[in-house]
Amino acid sequence: MSERNPRLLARHLIGAMRGGDDEGIVLEMARLTADRANGGRESHLVACELIVALSQMMLTAAGPVEAPGERTYGLELTGDDNRQLDIDRTSPPIRAAVRALLAQLNERSEDALFQVDLALRDAEFKVTMEVIVHVLLWTIGMIEWCDEHDVARPRWLGDLASVRPD
Repeated sequence: MSERNPRLLARHLIGAMRGGDDEGIVLEMARLTADRANGGRESHLVACELIVALSQMMLTAAGPVEAPGERTYGLELTGDDNRQLDIDRTSPPIRAAVRALLAQLNERSEDALFQVDLALRDAEFKVTMEVIVHVLLWTIGMIEWCDEHDVARPRWLGDLASVRPD
């Protein structure tokens, strides 16, 4: 099953998460973990597609730049209580996922790939769940922001990602 299109799987995961399909998410994370344990890279591809889409939405929301490389992007990390988080206090997989996003935002795709590899280095269920679910939540948050503010987002995310379940 590792021949699936990572964008379609990412869309499916977004829909499952937004629809509250916790069992489906857990089963998919278990499948992605097993794929990684067998040398597969499907979870890496899904994480990369989500990070690229997320960075595209963030860059679009930031507005145009007059010259390439004109801006350098950083992130402020906050917890569920909206308090600022120290990146060094996050788990190594999350730290690497945040750095992958920063690299992608700053047009350093090779560094982003390296950080995704670091984030998903350990083929453990907890790591898969932690990294993919965080990246999904970040992406869903940005999709919602874009939809609320009429900001374009990658077309491949489709209608599934923009329809909020009742």
